[in-house]
Amino acid sequence: MSFQDMNLSRPLLKAITALGFRQPTPVQKACIPVGLLGKDICACAATGTGKTAAFILPVLERLIYKPRQAPVTRVLVLVPTRELGIQVHSVTKELAQFSSITTCLAVGGLDVKTQEAALRSGPDVLIATPGRLIDHLHNCPSFHLSSIEVLILDEADRMLDEYFEEQMKEIIRLCSHHRQTMLFSATMTDEVKDLASVSLKNPVRIFVNSNTEVAPFLRQEFIRIRPNREGDREAIVSALLTRTFSDHVMLFTQTKKQAHRLHILLGLMGLQVGELHGNLSQTQRLEALRRFKDEQIDVLVATDVAARGLDIEGVKTVINFTMPNTVKHYVHRVGRTARAGRAGRSVSLVGEEERKMLKEIVKTAKTPVKARILPQDVILKFREKIETLEKDVYAVLRLEREEREMQQSEAQINKAKQQLEKGNQEKVDKEPERSWFQTREERKKEKLAKALQEFDLALRGKKKRKKFMQDTQKKSQMTPEERSQFEILKSQMYAERVTKRARRGKRARALPEEQPSVAAGPKQKKKSSVFDEELTNTSRKALKQYRAGPSFEERKRLGLAHRRKGGNFKSKSRYKRK
Repeated sequence: MSFQDMNLSRPLLKAITALGFRQPTPVQKACIPVGLLGKDICACAATGTGKTAAFILPVLERLIYKPRQAPVTRVLVLVPTRELGIQVHSVTKELAQFSSITTCLAVGGLDVKTQEAALRSGPDVLIATPGRLIDHLHNCPSFHLSSIEVLILDEADRMLDEYFEEQMKEIIRLCSHHRQTMLFSATMTDEVKDLASVSLKNPVRIFVNSNTEVAPFLRQEFIRIRPNREGDREAIVSALLTRTFSDHVMLFTQTKKQAHRLHILLGLMGLQVGELHGNLSQTQRLEALRRFKDEQIDVLVATDVAARGLDIEGVKTVINFTMPNTVKHYVHRVGRTARAGRAGRSVSLVGEEERKMLKEIVKTAKTPVKARILPQDVILKFREKIETLEKDVYAVLRLEREEREMQQSEAQINKAKQQLEKGNQEKVDKEPERSWFQTREERKKEKLAKALQEFDLALRGKKKRKKFMQDTQKKSQMTPEERSQFEILKSQMYAERVTKRARRGKRARALPEEQPSVAAGPKQKKKSSVFDEELTNTSRKALKQYRAGPSFEERKRLGLAHRRKGGNFKSKSRYKRK
């Protein structure tokens, strides 16, 4: 099946040709025809399989086929991260370039006022992150979701990972009930099934391929780190980047601190490096992504914020500084390369404590997993080099800290100046405070409950972490071994939490999945109660009865007063028939 066989309109086919799409991917072949029928979809497909076009094309076709009568938002796409939102927005704009469909992006970190102005104009398609969308819903009076015809939840499992559960339910509640909903997830967890049961009506379930599988043309390699050589990780990564993988590389770390340190260290070694993590402002994050895409930088050091959904063309290699928390996270990280049928390579550094994860990956791998060996003298050479650069790294970190403190104090001075200048004028022109769907206390309670649930670790983990933290706080500087140990510990803590959550008793499903009955034989018709019959009977006769209200007999039985047909009009005796 090609795009031409899918009954798509001419402007879309023109855009598809302009973008260079030749054949639809399996997920697109499965989702586009179902989406065009207007049915709800619950799709699970591996990363890098073209999910974005799979939900955007049927939506655009619907908007072209049925043009709007009033300027209202008809399609809402929810995404977990700002970067993914920006990517989905750019794909939508490219696919809608030959039509009059308008799009709008509402994500955190970008100007609120410009977004509010864009929302007032009523764009056809809105792409948003849950937090910023709820902010607009509660603080932009003219904006509402009652006219939404299609709701799309992209990377639903990640949105539930990020504690957006309450926010998602609030958004679904505010949407129109007569809508088409498409839920796309890379993994089908219990939380996702719960969300699907709440938001979808009789969905068509599409499973393209298991998400524990990596891309078919990915070459997986591992570098083993001996128990007493944990401090060699930085030296190994530096050696790989300077000697073997010089460009189009993504390097993943477990923590923001380690990502920033590697950014400084590799920069001092003369490499073109960028960083992407949660400690950066939105403009800095976008700038790093743009420079990496435009090949101005060769290496992008990132945390798991970049491991989901981002489609960066031409990534040749993914390096894991430490092994990620779970196989699912590993698949997402290495899924940044070898996308859409292209070849790619992943290199992971595996310590003694991470070998269990390696065994799982080797067990599920379709192609042989290779071991890469680096000569010990090369590692020693780079380790010495890092030791000589250590002073410079700390000097840079100190300078950054001082600069941050200066910026904070300047901002406080400016704020105080403005308040003094405005004086009483501020009290008159004060804008109403921005509201939220939960009170501060409710949010606090929810966060606390989540935190208790998350950090309910095994006692061994708590003791180990506490001791490690106390030891590192005593020292002003951490050794390379301690830094690596900290990264692995973070990963282990997460894995412990995940397994503990998995062991917990499952919640009752709202809608059990349809299972074919095993027992063959004549089907017995289930006897339904009168209440059920009345509730589900939608025939014309039944509706007429409901509209007319209870009959004379029912009123008599219920003890209700008899309705007089003529209302309160009392006829005069002279008009009465003798």
